Amino acid sequence: MKNAAPLKREETEETVQRTADGARTSFGMSETSESVANWLPAVLRGDAEAQDLWYRSEHPEAYRLCLGFLADSTEAEDVAQDAMLHLLDRLENFDLRREYKPWRTSVVLNLCRDRTRRIEARKRAESSAAERATDDDSAEHSNSRSRFVSRPDRDAEQNELQELLTGCLSQLTPREREVFVLRDLSQLTTNAVAELLDIGESSVRSLLALARRRVRSILGPQLADSDPARDEVPGV
Repeated sequence: MKNAAPLKREETEETVQRTADGARTSFGMSETSESVANWLPAVLRGDAEAQDLWYRSEHPEAYRLCLGFLADSTEAEDVAQDAMLHLLDRLENFDLRREYKPWRTSVVLNLCRDRTRRIEARKRAESSAAERATDDDSAEHSNSRSRFVSRPDRDAEQNELQELLTGCLSQLTPREREVFVLRDLSQLTTNAVAELLDIGESSVRSLLALARRRVRSILGPQLADSDPARDEVPGV
């Protein structure tokens, strides 16, 4: 593989699609929420079995979205729990004529944005305190990055890729991360992503291209190593 040569358009499209597919697999993202949508009438009626099925199906999806948006497994676990409570509270006002998946994703996204703002505020406060105590704040910076290294209790290859992708997403800007998670991991349409983020479709495409290139540069080689058949693709 040539590191410096620019990618041809057809090579770029095929390669980033494979990278996105691999990233989605490593996060365990489901293709659709059709089954959940089918349960919603029963959930809204208060059917205990339907609510249990809804929770067991949606909690993993909420966690994966949070992990993608926050790039931090500890924060993702916490926000995912909050998201499930928020979703359940808001379900009674959900219009069954709407698409469920974009609605659910918007609720999770807003909670993650709130958490990100609090995290940034906390980091600023900690940084100010550290600067007053010492001129060397490298230890704090190192601790903030340590969340993205491997966790010893994870041994499956998928979890290793998930950790790698989480660390990769932490290097994207918040907007690039949102677009990548919504478009490539959650597989919403460009139009749906634009509406959720309140930006133009051209901005979505530009941000997605930047995010994909960064993700590919970090995650692509790892995904290629896991599937020797990819080496047969011309130009890769």
